[in-house]
Amino acid sequence: MAFFDTRRTLLLAALAASVMLGPTAHAADKAARAAIEAGAQALMDAVKARDADAIAATYTDDAQMLPANGDIVRGKAAIRKLWQDWIDEGLTGLLLEPNEIETAGGLGYDISMYKLYGTKGEVTDHGKSLVVWHKVKGKWKLHRDIWTTSVPAP
Repeated sequence: MAFFDTRRTLLLAALAASVMLGPTAHAADKAARAAIEAGAQALMDAVKARDADAIAATYTDDAQMLPANGDIVRGKAAIRKLWQDWIDEGLTGLLLEPNEIETAGGLGYDISMYKLYGTKGEVTDHGKSLVVWHKVKGKWKLHRDIWTTSVPAP
């Protein structure tokens, strides 16, 4: 009988803890989601300003981009150069529309739809993206960035 009493006590303690911690965990999730959305907005604002330094600042120091039809781009300097190349080629805007954001501790991910804009305001590409976010010194930054176009191959 003691086994069942102990099990029931543990179950009740776990249930009570989840009820007490639930709102706190939910609030933390909402705060992390808002911070990741703010990080994505900072990236979009930096692209609109055509500021490769500000774009690079949204990434972790050891970030990686995984572009289609290309090699992995490693580190802030290389990421900055890639974005600057795109800006020089006419990139004027980025729209990210998050579909799903999840976090656990200091890591999170978001799955978004994206659009890229050219010099005449036209959509030059659109598709899906997956970003792994890493919380560094209290701030969420892009850590791994991969996207796939929805534009059919020529």
